[in-house]
Amino acid sequence: MKKSKWFLQVFLTALITMWVQAGLDQVNIIQITNVWVDASSWLLIFFVIYALFEWTAHVLTKRKTVHR
Repeated sequence: MKKSKWFLQVFLTALITMWVQAGLDQVNIIQITNVWVDASSWLLIFFVIYALFEWTAHVLTKRKTVHR
């Protein structure tokens, strides 16, 4: 994967992670008053979203090769 594509994917993942975490905090699912809770929930959400990006890219790549 090209570095610019990887950077864009990580950047978008981080933005979506922050947005999801802020939403979960607003609906009181997680309480971001502790640094460790904040960091651990951010990492967990980040890796879940990153895995979804990777899975989506894999599925789309497979779909392109099947239709050829």
